[in-house]
Amino acid sequence: MKLFAYLFRSDILKLSLSLLIVPGLAPACANRQLSTANLESSLQPYVDRDAYLIYAVLLESAKQSSFIIQSETDSWSGVTPDNVGIKGDRNFQKVWGVVIKDFANKYKQSKLLTRDIPIELPYELVPREKMPATSQLTGGNYSFSSVGFDPGRTHAIVDMNHLCGVLCGDGGPHFLEKTNGKWREVSVNAEVEVRAS
Repeated sequence: MKLFAYLFRSDILKLSLSLLIVPGLAPACANRQLSTANLESSLQPYVDRDAYLIYAVLLESAKQSSFIIQSETDSWSGVTPDNVGIKGDRNFQKVWGVVIKDFANKYKQSKLLTRDIPIELPYELVPREKMPATSQLTGGNYSFSSVGFDPGRTHAIVDMNHLCGVLCGDGGPHFLEKTNGKWREVSVNAEVEVRAS
């Protein structure tokens, strides 16, 4: 099955189409997920207040009445800063290079989400192997990577995926900055791999 991916310069919104080989939209997830043999009970809980604040920012922008969220973070053991799907010039690298390195490092291992996402809307954490079939989805389901930060924890990158049917979904990295103690999503001048179908 082939899935469309887009490379874009977010500040210009210039899209060029390329193809990725990925089943459904389990976002490059076929090879980026832990095998189901790795039981949920063996995963370490993901403890990071800023990460949960970032998840809340992204979910609130989705404008749904409730959410089904995969309880394990997405992962890919072969990820490196060079193959994570984010490329930028020297100015971009000055700000985001260290964040990309931390993001790639954290993406290597799956963690178990806790019920610490600070949103008022109801949400359910569901193990990967118990996620609803695509034919049963209404608003769809979501999955997140762990969050990569800079040392000052003022810049962050997270991968979020949304699956809403057999040929319905999107995913890719999101860039956030902390200003006056609050995280907000920002546009960046970089080529970013985005998955969509």
